[in-house]
Amino acid sequence: MFGIGIFELLVILIVAIIALGPNKLPQTIIDIVKFFRAVRKTMAEAKESFDKEIELSEIKQEALKYKNTISNEVDKLTQDIKLDELRELREDSLKPLQESLTQTQEQLNKEANALQSTLQSLNTELSYESLNSKSNDSKNVESNMPHATAQNLESAESAQTSITTQDSTLTYKNATSSKSQDSTPQHIG
Repeated sequence: MFGIGIFELLVILIVAIIALGPNKLPQTIIDIVKFFRAVRKTMAEAKESFDKEIELSEIKQEALKYKNTISNEVDKLTQDIKLDELRELREDSLKPLQESLTQTQEQLNKEANALQSTLQSLNTELSYESLNSKSNDSKNVESNMPHATAQNLESAESAQTSITTQDSTLTYKNATSSKSQDSTPQHIG
């Protein structure tokens, strides 16, 4: 204890008996023991409070780490929720546009079919008229020129066919341009 041997302890005890006397010595020993116990108790409390402070700082660091992790996850979830809401809004806003586009496309298809049937009927009428005019022309040519060759007749027929084709092309272009001007899609606002 404190680097004191038994011999030194006996010397201190003999000096204490002589200096304090036999009456005060037991009370002094009790006071010294109480002092050392108080010192030990104070040191133990200081050590314990120091250990608690260290544990608290570690717990605080871990709590801050968990708090940061949780706040990051909450932020991510919030962003995901916002993105989901935006996706739903986008889908909800696109549905009417898609429906209107589908309706417009159906209308355009109907109009194209109507134009195509009109064009076919015009082509049919033109072909009948051209056949009639060809037969009339060929009769006129045969009556005016009894000596016409087969080659002259074929060239007249091919010229008449090219005129008929050009007429039907012009008719189709005119019908298409007038119909497309009438059926331009309106902007849906």
